[in-house]
Amino acid sequence: MTETTMSETAIRLDPTDDVEATFSSRVMTTLAGLDGTVGLAVHDLVSATTLIVNEREVFPAASTFKVPLLYALLRLADAGQVDLADRVTVGAHQRVPGSGVLQDLDPGLAPTVRDLAVLMTVVSDNLATDLLLDLVGVGRLRADLDRLELAQTSVPFGCRGIFCHATDLDPDDPATTYEALRDALRATAFDPDSIAYAADERNVTSTPADMVALLVAIERGDGLSPTSRDMAIDILKRQKYNTIIPLHLPEGTEIAHKTGSTRSVRNDVGIVYAPWGAYSIALMSKGLTDEVEGTQRLADLSKLVWEHLAM
Repeated sequence: MTETTMSETAIRLDPTDDVEATFSSRVMTTLAGLDGTVGLAVHDLVSATTLIVNEREVFPAASTFKVPLLYALLRLADAGQVDLADRVTVGAHQRVPGSGVLQDLDPGLAPTVRDLAVLMTVVSDNLATDLLLDLVGVGRLRADLDRLELAQTSVPFGCRGIFCHATDLDPDDPATTYEALRDALRATAFDPDSIAYAADERNVTSTPADMVALLVAIERGDGLSPTSRDMAIDILKRQKYNTIIPLHLPEGTEIAHKTGSTRSVRNDVGIVYAPWGAYSIALMSKGLTDEVEGTQRLADLSKLVWEHLAM
């Protein structure tokens, strides 16, 4: 684990500007002593102000990869290749442990594709996610990432793949059942060298810069029909986990966002609809030895960004 350090060049702001120098100082104070690495990227859609800290550092994406998957799904719907009203029957053999509710419901349930997208996003349902990744396909998702020039974002597998790497189980082995994987996750000690926590293309990864670019594209409707753009924003606004970006922002602030967490990782990426206009923000971390403290520091950074842009 590496203690977070912030060089003067890591925060690319104008040091001769008193306001930006103050922001830089407050960021360094907020992150002082935190054991781990933090990245931040912000783009104000009104003023085009950009704030960046380790914005091209690669981080495990955890469940924030569900945002590009949502984008790719809606592009397929726009192309007429997926009908969001189609129903998908959920079998017992498809269950995935971790976050979500579908794994706990009776087999045979048949939610619509849109239902799966909502579950994937608002309660981070892992089973819904993997069903949608199978529907979209890793190759099609990669093509959409390439279209937006998000070269540092990698999605080689879904949630079950992440968990199999974390537990060193073979995803193709019939013995790797839902129960076996669930129990292994509970029993397996954290291995920071596992592919499940790697910050490279072997794992599901991204950067703050890539995530902000993706969110700006969604907000602007780049590659999406107006209906799909509005649907993406509406679903992201329904997020149920609000411990980072929204935590210290004024009550009632609309935020379209997606969290992601795994061992030593806490992320939150989204669009904040402030009184002066919208801004895209990505807060990512890795190597956190104290995940509770890391979550709080990221929430503090979100507040700093709000206060800075409000000036």
